[in-house]
Amino acid sequence: MNTQNPNNIFVFDMDNTLIKTDKANNLAYSEAISSVLGVNCNIENGKRFTRNELKELFPQLSQAQIDEIIERKEKYFGSYLNETELNTNLFNLLKRLRQKGLHTILLTNSHSSRAISLCNFYNLTKYFVQRFFNEDCIDNKYTLLKSLGYDLQNVILYENEEASSLEAVTNGINLDNIVKVEF
Repeated sequence: MNTQNPNNIFVFDMDNTLIKTDKANNLAYSEAISSVLGVNCNIENGKRFTRNELKELFPQLSQAQIDEIIERKEKYFGSYLNETELNTNLFNLLKRLRQKGLHTILLTNSHSSRAISLCNFYNLTKYFVQRFFNEDCIDNKYTLLKSLGYDLQNVILYENEEASSLEAVTNGINLDNIVKVEF
């Protein structure tokens, strides 16, 4: 990986890459399920609870109930920001890259309200030239970069998920330019 290329763009994923968010996500889901369904739902913190798990756990839910739970989960997430954890090594790298004047981008599947609240909580906004959220993506986050004129061969991607890494490669990011991030 040639990180010295002045045309490189350094792209950071958020959830469980730059910030560990599973615990806050799961607590917000527990609270949302409790408030909508009136049942206590203790979600294990070793794995991220998702919409798919919600549908599997409660197959009888109507779409309106699912939407209400998700809406409340997003609203409650902000009260659990202290349950998130900044990846300090990756943050220090982000800070150094930005201080050198290099092009840094936050590219996340998170919705803007949640991602912005996390950026504000950890004072990250000033370290990104641009930030792109779920609402910005029509197809996927990598085709968004292409549509904005970025040369994906110059993208250095920091990502934790194998599926997202494979999607990045499928869309034109060089496998050698993907840095697998673990906490």
